[in-house]
Amino acid sequence: MEKTWSNTALVAYSVLPKIVKELDYRLSRLVNSSFKSQHLKNGVSTMQLIGEIMEVNDEKRKIVNLRFIVDSALNQLSEESKKVLLDKIVKRLTYQQIANDLGYSIRTTFRRFEKAQAEYAHHLAVSGFTESWFEQEYGNDKYIDQIRIKLSDDKYFISQNI
Repeated sequence: MEKTWSNTALVAYSVLPKIVKELDYRLSRLVNSSFKSQHLKNGVSTMQLIGEIMEVNDEKRKIVNLRFIVDSALNQLSEESKKVLLDKIVKRLTYQQIANDLGYSIRTTFRRFEKAQAEYAHHLAVSGFTESWFEQEYGNDKYIDQIRIKLSDDKYFISQNI
């Protein structure tokens, strides 16, 4: 399995609380606009408002599912692999910081990270969460796809700075 979407899922995992907060805020605004028919005064039909509420709920469903998917794959890793992976991708620590924290050489840290990344991606794929599945499910998600695009353009992440 390629690492594009598996890495995206890990980075998204670290910001899921922020995404949920944004979705809750949007949902609250939509529901509040229905009181006193405020949405009608703004030119939004009741059907359109209900459709928007359903879209936000679907986005939230995807976010909840993503959290479950990532948790499930991470829980299949050893504690060491899980720590290296989360430190590098979620906390965005450098290899040197991770090596110092774990008492490894930097080369060992590189190898442990690559191994953890491959194991994580394997656990996702075995569970049915392949790159194509992620593309289909999250490729058009405005939050998750932005993370994927940013990771693709991120020299810090690509070069895996020391």
